[in-house]
Parts: sequence; C-alpha cells; structure tokens
Amino acid sequence: MKKLLILLVIIILSIVSYFIFFHSKNSTEEVNISNVSLDEVSAKLELGKALYYTHCASCHGDNLQGQPKWKTSLDEDGHNYAPPLNGTGHTWHHSEEQLYNIIRYGLKFYNENYEGKMQGNDKLSDEDVWSILAYIKSVWPESIQKKYKTMTKH
Repeated sequence: MKKLLILLVIIILSIVSYFIFFHSKNSTEEVNISNVSLDEVSAKLELGKALYYTHCASCHGDNLQGQPKWKTSLDEDGHNYAPPLNGTGHTWHHSEEQLYNIIRYGLKFYNENYEGKMQGNDKLSDEDVWSILAYIKSVWPESIQKKYKTMTKH
C-alpha cells in the first residue's frame, strides 16, 4: 500500500510538472504554481479514468493492457486488435496531437480508407479527450514518461 501511495504521489507530481512546463512554453503569461492544485490534477485524472472506462476499456482493457494478439494477428473481421495503452505498446511513440486526434476522431483522421474499429469519440469535448490522454499517460512507467517527454520535447 505504501508503494502504491508513493507511486501515486510521483505520478501526480509528474503531471503537475508537465502542466506547468507545457503551459509556460505556450503562454506569454507567467505561470503561478499555486494555480494548479493537486486536487485539479487528481480531478482531471479521475475524469480521464472514468471516461476511459466508458469509451475505451471495452477494446483496450480495464488495465490498458490491450488485446493479447494485437501484434500478431487480425480479429474475425480482419481488423487489428486493440494495442495496449499502458506503455508496453507503441502508443507512447505518437505525439500528443496524434493521440488526441486518434482518441477524438479515430484512425480515419490519418487514413481516409481506414475501416477498422478505432472510429474515435467525436462527441467528447476537448477537455474530455485531454483528460483521457492524461489518464493514459499517468499509467505509463516512469521510464516511458521520461522518454516521451524527451521525444516530444514538451
């Protein structure tokens, strides 16, 4: 239980740091660290988690583990199985913009001929999509989070 609590604190602090750093790169305003509370970050992650379970878990799994054959075969309809989103798949290789567009609009956004099952969730608000993405990123191992930050140059 103590390890879980420490991990949760590390994740929350990482996310707060990310929001502060990302916001300061994209704004001419000075960032006041007191403007982002742990409660706000926690609420965003809880919203993202709830939305993930509602809109994503049926394919990507309750633990973001994806479907077992996601790399090796196609389903009965000839579509790819859902990949893991927990950092063990390729999701973290994509930019935030790409991940946002895939969650929101599906893979058809990048391939107009796409006929698979990842059709997106265009009824979600921007905040909902960013919350889902924040939740997904929060479960990635710390090593993947560090690589992602370096790769995407946040």
